[in-house]
Amino acid sequence: MRAPTTRPQGWLARVLREPLTHFVAIGIGIFVVSHVIEERQSRYNLTLSNADVLRIANSYAQQYGAQASPAQMRTMIDNAVREEIYLREGLGLGLDKDDEIVRRRIAQKFDFLQQDQAAPREPGEAQLRDWYAAHRDRFAAPAKVSFEQRYFAPDKRGDAAARSLAAAALASPASSPGDTFPGPATIVALSSEDVDRVFGGTGFAASVFAAPEGAWAGPFRSGFGWHVVRVTSRSAVRARSFAEAREDVRRDWIEADRKARNDKAWTALRARYTVTVPQVR
Repeated sequence: MRAPTTRPQGWLARVLREPLTHFVAIGIGIFVVSHVIEERQSRYNLTLSNADVLRIANSYAQQYGAQASPAQMRTMIDNAVREEIYLREGLGLGLDKDDEIVRRRIAQKFDFLQQDQAAPREPGEAQLRDWYAAHRDRFAAPAKVSFEQRYFAPDKRGDAAARSLAAAALASPASSPGDTFPGPATIVALSSEDVDRVFGGTGFAASVFAAPEGAWAGPFRSGFGWHVVRVTSRSAVRARSFAEAREDVRRDWIEADRKARNDKAWTALRARYTVTVPQVR
C-alpha cells in the first residue's frame, strides 16, 4: 500500500494556490536577480570624471611645482584606474574585513572629513578681547636667556671622554675652545622652547636656565654632545598687552573654536550609537 502524501492544509494551501502569490514570488525573484546584475555591472563600470583628472593634475602640480606632461598624465590616469580596480577586487574578496590598517585608515579619513566641516571662523574684536582677558597668562612673553658656550663632540672621542673634557674646561674655559658647534656659539635672548629646539630638545634648556648668571657651569648634555655654558643675561616672563598679543590671541581663539565645534559634532555622532563594552577589571 502506498503511504499517504502530506499536503498543505487550510489557509496555507489556499495561499499557495493563489495567482497573486505566484506573481509576488516571481516579482521578488526578478528584483533579486536584477539587483545582483546591477551591482555586478556597477562594480565593473569605472568612469573617471573631468574632476578626477583635474584632481590628479593638481596633486602632481602641488607635489612637483609644475604641470604634468601629457605622457605623465596618461601614466597617472592608468595608475588611478589600476588602483580603483584593485580596490574593487579587494573589497569583493572581503580583504577590508578585520584588517587593522584598513580600519584605522578609514577612521582617520572620516576624522579628517569631520575636521574639515569645522571651517575656521573669524572672531570679532569683542570676542578677542574677552578671550585675551580670560586667558591672559597664555600670551605672556616667555622668559629668555643669553649665553656663550664651549662644545665637546662625542663622535670624535666617545661620550665619556667628551664629558671629561667638558668638565675640565670649567676650570679654564678660555684655554679650552672645544669643538666647532654646528649651530650658533653664542645664544641671544632665546626662550626655553627655542633653546631646546636649537640644541636637540633633550632638556638642555632646563639646565641652562637653572645655571647662575656670569659664571661657567656644566657639563650639560644636549642632542649634539656636551657643553659648558656661561649665562650672560636673562629676562623674566613679561605680560604682553592685548595690542602686542593680538595675532596670537586670534590664532588661539580660532583653534579653540574649531576644537569646540568638532567636539560638539562628535558628541552628536556618538549619541546616535548604543555602545556595549565588557567591563574592564
